[in-house]
Amino acid sequence: MDSGSFSLAYSIADQSFARTKSLGILNLSLQLAEALSSRSEIQRLEVFSNSSLRERHDKFGGRQVRCFDHACATRLGRILWDQRQVYREAEKRRVQWLLLPKGFESFCRKPRIKVAAYVHDVIGEWYRERYPRAVSRSESWYFRQSLLATLRHSTVIFTNSDFTRRELLALGERHAIRAPDITVAGIGFAQTTAPPRGSRGRIVVLASPLPHKRTDLALEFMTAWQRTTGFAGPVHWVGRFPFGLRQPTDLGWEYHTRLDDCAYNSLIAESKVVVYFSEYEGFGMPPVEAVLAGACPVYSTIPATQEIMRGLGAPFDNSSVDSFVAAMKNAVKMPPSELASTEQSLLLRHNWSAVTDRIIGALKCHRTTA
Repeated sequence: MDSGSFSLAYSIADQSFARTKSLGILNLSLQLAEALSSRSEIQRLEVFSNSSLRERHDKFGGRQVRCFDHACATRLGRILWDQRQVYREAEKRRVQWLLLPKGFESFCRKPRIKVAAYVHDVIGEWYRERYPRAVSRSESWYFRQSLLATLRHSTVIFTNSDFTRRELLALGERHAIRAPDITVAGIGFAQTTAPPRGSRGRIVVLASPLPHKRTDLALEFMTAWQRTTGFAGPVHWVGRFPFGLRQPTDLGWEYHTRLDDCAYNSLIAESKVVVYFSEYEGFGMPPVEAVLAGACPVYSTIPATQEIMRGLGAPFDNSSVDSFVAAMKNAVKMPPSELASTEQSLLLRHNWSAVTDRIIGALKCHRTTA
């Protein structure tokens, strides 16, 4: 192995479409694995996976894939994998690095190899303050201890945004933990072939039962906007509503509890606007994904989306229905040329080549450390 290359184990064994709580994190983990597979600097890459992800294995460039189905079969299996076995497997393969794309490390043992973790957010801490009853105490405790272990034991941490980096540093300070080097790696996106923007007429609103996604506010603001403007086009809601929140039947809206990737992409491909509410994100992928699919994103202005979107699309203030109505009006009439310019600007800043450059560079800098 030459001085400029290294070996790496990459673990997605504990992730699956059936059990994940975040399709965004799962898709990011898979896409990052694909992007790293193409890098010649990683002389030996071993992907710890499971059989449910087999359809994606052929995209890993012929790299070694090992399946550990028990890691995602049950909650106990995942805990044992996270806390013990993933380290043992990496050590057994004699790799120099273990990369954990979900960002949580073991609080039961210290690693004997260098570990890099990709942290997506610190939302568990935010939930403890804002929505303490939304997550069970045991789950909240488990993920907090795992995240603190990430701060204590990582050689390097990667984040999706500078906002998440700052959140991690603040968490470390509150717990008197000196954080390791934290590199903002970002998230990559690929250009898609979208149908002509002029043929679109639908509006898609993303819903979620999670409190921070503010589906209640989306319902209130969308109702006000439609009644103010008299919009008569199709409006599709995608995602589950929070328990007890009624879906209006008098506005002509259509509801989709969950769509597979093919059906969802087809729906977005015929949409003019994608509406995205949130109070907290580490990055906020849907506004970027909407632009790349040819739709104008209408999205909450929060620290992460301010950093990632830089005002592109149609941002609004969660505290102002007037701000939302104005954003919707701008989005509906936004010319195709402006959307095309927005797409190119986002792709220049958020692409997998740049992301893997940052990750490879950071790992090389630490390859000789203990």
